[in-house]
Parts: sequence; structure tokens; C-alpha cells
Amino acid sequence: MVGSVFGEDVLLPEPLEKEIKQPTGAVISEKRMSIEQSELMAKTLFDNIWEELCDKFGERNLRFPKQVVFLNGAPGAGKGTNTANVMRALEIPSPPIEVSSLLTTPECESLKKQGLLVGDDIVISQVMYELLKRENRRGIIIDGFPRTIVQAFFLKNLIYKLHDLNDKKPTGFKLVKFSVSRATSIERQISRGAKAIEENKPVRATDMSFEAAERRYQIYEDSINICMEILRDDVPIYDINAEGTFEEVRRRTFDILSDK
Repeated sequence: MVGSVFGEDVLLPEPLEKEIKQPTGAVISEKRMSIEQSELMAKTLFDNIWEELCDKFGERNLRFPKQVVFLNGAPGAGKGTNTANVMRALEIPSPPIEVSSLLTTPECESLKKQGLLVGDDIVISQVMYELLKRENRRGIIIDGFPRTIVQAFFLKNLIYKLHDLNDKKPTGFKLVKFSVSRATSIERQISRGAKAIEENKPVRATDMSFEAAERRYQIYEDSINICMEILRDDVPIYDINAEGTFEEVRRRTFDILSDK
């Protein structure tokens, strides 16, 4: 079975094949939740987190960024390399927030050591608090979100809520995706692994196996395509071809995102 731990797709240990305990204590069967179940869970999570934020700060004091860019990219697409170009094209001053870097609480570390999944509730809560930080009000990039169906439906709920509260100057949401072919993704992952070994640096397991690299690519594509379909009517989606040289991708990024 495949899961997402700290934003990375991994093969779960054998004991976790049949069921996974989420941080809430719920047990998720090996079969995926239906779209309807995911949508219902997202609505419940949204209502709970929104109530928590209102109780803590007051609804009037909830200030979200002028624009929020959700950044995703296939393995080997050079998402990290090209993030600075997205920032310049969209004039976003704040440094990007990587979702994986937010999941370092003792609870998350404990889950990681046990090989368990970090639940959508924790991921979403961390992202929401980042969006409310004063230093991010002019704009922010969230790297690695949404990555699950529940996260995508949660985002829909947030968009609807913010439009209801402020229809004059609503937050501008965008989803930017860097795409490469399966062959390019695998080639870049394996090349990255070989370089890391040559330089005596830590190596991602999926960067050392053709089969693992291909599986990681397919897992990502399956998850992001579902998220994009869920959000297609509510969020502008910019799919950038990340094949070719850095300069070629930089030009495409500016051509697609400038003045958006």
C-alpha cells in the first residue's frame, strides 16, 4: 500500500498493508474512501478548523494572503529549482512554505518513527496557520498542497467561505503544476540518486530503483490529477511543461504566469 508521510510518497511497511491508524484514532481500510466520503470528511475538517480559528482569533481578525499559490510538481520536474521563477513572475515576496517542513511536531515525529501516516487534519491545520501569518499577507506559495482528495475538497470549502465573507477583494488562489513525462521523471530521479551517491550524500530510496521511481511518478500523477479535477471550476490551474533546460522552463513560467 502507498501512503504519504511528510509529503513524500512511500511504500508502507507490511504490517500496515491492511489498515492504517490515523492521528484521530480512526482506522482507514486498504480500500480508498469514496469521493463522497472524502468530501464529507473535508467539510467536517473545515468546519472544525474554522471554528477553532474563530474561537482563537475572532472571525473578523482572520486575514488571508492577497494571493495563495499551491505549487506541485512531478518527481524530477525541478519544482524546487523553479520556485524562484514562480515567485518573480507573480511578485510574491514571502519565501515558499514547504508542507513537509511544517510537519515536525513531536506528534508528527512520533508518527514518522512508527511508519504511520500524517493525517489530513494535521496537514491542513498547519497550512491554515501559515496562511494567517502577518508576514504572508502579500502572497505566499504553499509547496506540496493539496496532495489528497480530502485536502482538495477542504480547499474548495475555504474558497467558498472567503468569497462569502469578502466578495470585494477575495484571496486569489492559483494552482501551479510543473509537469514532465514519465520517462523524463524516471531519468532525472535515477540521475539524482547516482549524483548523490557519487557526492556521498543521503539518497532517496526511490532514486535508486527504476521501478520505485516509476511508481513514485504514477502515485503523484494519480493524486494530483484527481485534485485538479476537483478544483478545476474554482481555482485557475497553470500546467507548466518542465521538459528542457532551466532557461526554457523559466521562459515558459514567465510566459504563462506573468500578469496573472
